[in-house]
Amino acid sequence: MFNPTRRTSLRKLLVTAGALTAVALSTAPSNAAQSALRSAPADCPKGYFCGYKQANFQQLGFRYKDCYIQEIPDGMGSGGSWYNNQTPGTTTGMYNKNGTNGGWLYTTPGAPSSDAHGSWGPVWYVWNYC
Repeated sequence: MFNPTRRTSLRKLLVTAGALTAVALSTAPSNAAQSALRSAPADCPKGYFCGYKQANFQQLGFRYKDCYIQEIPDGMGSGGSWYNNQTPGTTTGMYNKNGTNGGWLYTTPGAPSSDAHGSWGPVWYVWNYC
């Protein structure tokens, strides 16, 4: 027996599955992003988390190796990028002006990881979680 409700539900399920597949494919790292993760910028040595004033790892603003919360330098601006070249799997937290008192903004993926187009605008502190 034909059930129009079941057919509509099946169609919605297929459309949703297709949309989820499209999202997964569109968020997968491109070959360029994967190669960026394999090779750190020359001014970001192994063991460091590096912040850049400009996109694409241009104009080094800081590089931190220590395992505690540190204030980023003035002048980082609203654009920028970062590269996590610490021990494999190590993450870094980013915090606003409240620091560890409720100011958490973001935690990076484990090293090696990067963001060629980030924003330092809301960030005041970084903490290498070693």
